[in-house]
Amino acid sequence: MTKNHSDKRAARSYAQAHALSYRQALTKVRAARADRTSLSPFAQRLLIEAVEGCGIRHWASVEEWDGVGRATVTDLGGERFVLTVDSVLLVLCEHLADNPTLQPNDIDSYFADEAVQRLLFGSVIYRLDLHRGRGLVA
Repeated sequence: MTKNHSDKRAARSYAQAHALSYRQALTKVRAARADRTSLSPFAQRLLIEAVEGCGIRHWASVEEWDGVGRATVTDLGGERFVLTVDSVLLVLCEHLADNPTLQPNDIDSYFADEAVQRLLFGSVIYRLDLHRGRGLVA
């Protein structure tokens, strides 16, 4: 698959998931690819937090994990997904645009879990109640 073909395919999926025009989505996909080198530490950290921070383990089993940039997970319904650094960049770019001072170590497992669910399902469908402090539920 050529880079151009992969960009177009990703843009179609992104346009459908975010109710954007194809051209807008293609622009975002290509910008994300161009920024990949500078965003790679953020994307790697997001995957590490999602898998090792136990964010996705309450709704999916991790079949394969290389420890940095590629994971294969199966959700409760039996559907299998492959998560890579490239696949999480689109969701991550939006978050970084809203939080320009964010550092890679600022990404926690709670955000990583929500980002992966938004990427795969379009919204957060599995929620684990977190108890913080004196009975507060996040």
